[in-house]
Amino acid sequence: MRSITRKIAPVAGTLTRSRFIAAALITMLVPIAMPTGSAAQTGEVRRFELSIKDGKMDGGLRTVRVVRGDAVVLRWTVDQPTILHLHGYDIEIEVRPDAPREMAFEARSTGRFPVEMHGGNGEGRRAHRVLIHVEVHPR
Repeated sequence: MRSITRKIAPVAGTLTRSRFIAAALITMLVPIAMPTGSAAQTGEVRRFELSIKDGKMDGGLRTVRVVRGDAVVLRWTVDQPTILHLHGYDIEIEVRPDAPREMAFEARSTGRFPVEMHGGNGEGRRAHRVLIHVEVHPR
């Protein structure tokens, strides 16, 4: 007696193993690629023009307030070369009088974060002084 082998066609609407894996990967990767937060939804960027003269904030501003999810740009001008460091976001830039610089970041972590000046005003690199705070409030 001869054996008969039949192929059974897959039922319409069922997933093969490879299709299931592909669907699972797409489901996991889509949220990573999608923008989140208000800045991503509205395209709004919170910009702040900040100036340092004689080692102090010019204009009296002591706190920058933003909301979690905002895109933030701090544009710095200085009267002498200095290094600025935004704690909590670990952003450090060197600013010269002839070249304003920007610190750009998405406000993801809530809290109060100091911006320190490292050196400057004739002080060594180890001298750190808080110039201003960035407050990121929950949505």
